[in-house]
Amino acid sequence: MNGIFSLDGPMMRVLGKVADCLVLSVMWLLGSIPLITIGASTAALYTMTLRIIRAEEGKLIPGFWKAYWENFRQGTVIHLILTLLVLMIYIHSRSVQAMEGQIRMVFWAGTCLFGIIWLMETLFVYPVLARFSNSTGNIMKNAFLMASGNVPVFFGVVLITGLPLWTLLLNTQLFISMVPAWIFIGPGLIALLNSFLFHQCFRKYIPEEESGETGTEEEA
Repeated sequence: MNGIFSLDGPMMRVLGKVADCLVLSVMWLLGSIPLITIGASTAALYTMTLRIIRAEEGKLIPGFWKAYWENFRQGTVIHLILTLLVLMIYIHSRSVQAMEGQIRMVFWAGTCLFGIIWLMETLFVYPVLARFSNSTGNIMKNAFLMASGNVPVFFGVVLITGLPLWTLLLNTQLFISMVPAWIFIGPGLIALLNSFLFHQCFRKYIPEEESGETGTEEEA
């Protein structure tokens, strides 16, 4: 029992990770308050969770805000682009509803395809921005290429990111009772779990990591 509850025991390590998720979630919420800065805040969140996965030392709060300002311009631009794209997809879906016959099915298929592409881009682009240094265009291109080239990782990230939604669909009362946890721990926890998958995915694109170098290559 002493081993379980010792400072280096598994229980304390789990509690430490929960505390990290709480701190990161609060900072992500604060960074996202203007809404337009959600992209920069999410990139900073993944910067820190990926560092935790790689067991890199450093303080959470200063590290988060340093990454936040470093990714502010690109993260904000990417967020605005993705927001514009999802609005276009929504408007297109509304126009498709007015169609009739087989042409409606064809356009619905196209809408669903663009929706999947948007989802792939959205789930991968901020971790890619957090891990790689590149132009905004190449970051977005490489994010889609990595998502389409790592379909199992993409589905895993969808399942993890959708945990609040799955809880809502399975048990509404359970979801309501967990709302405080989803708000104050959920963002950090989801990003940390996703980072396990992203870390394994990104290793394929950073062969020099084995020699201690970081991934800053221009192309994935």
